[in-house]
Amino acid sequence: MPETTGTNASWTSEEIYMLADRGYGFYRQGSYQEAVVIFEGLIAIDPANAYCRSALAAISMAMGDTHRAVSELSQILSRNPSNHEARARRCEAYCELRSWKEARQDLAILRRNGERHQVQRLTWRLEASGAPN
Repeated sequence: MPETTGTNASWTSEEIYMLADRGYGFYRQGSYQEAVVIFEGLIAIDPANAYCRSALAAISMAMGDTHRAVSELSQILSRNPSNHEARARRCEAYCELRSWKEARQDLAILRRNGERHQVQRLTWRLEASGAPN
């Protein structure tokens, strides 16, 4: 029997994966609202699922809801501060919001952890955005 997830023993990780794959398909098609519904449901079932929260953050960014993206990525980082992908995405979201202090804090953490590729890309992003030093 497939492994069950955190909060709801009636859903298996396989079932969650299959539904997340469907949500990703909606996202790729530009059907963002449908994708949001799926990923919100999956987060209700499994609140600690970093993939689903990250997907919801990406969809939120695509829909222009940058504050929601920051919130979802912050949830991931509260559980796993070493998730460098979530930190880099949140840094980008902070750039969109022109929250330079927060963006630089995330960038500094990535730099301390040796994420050279992410650091270089995000440094360029901050510079291109005209962020004050």
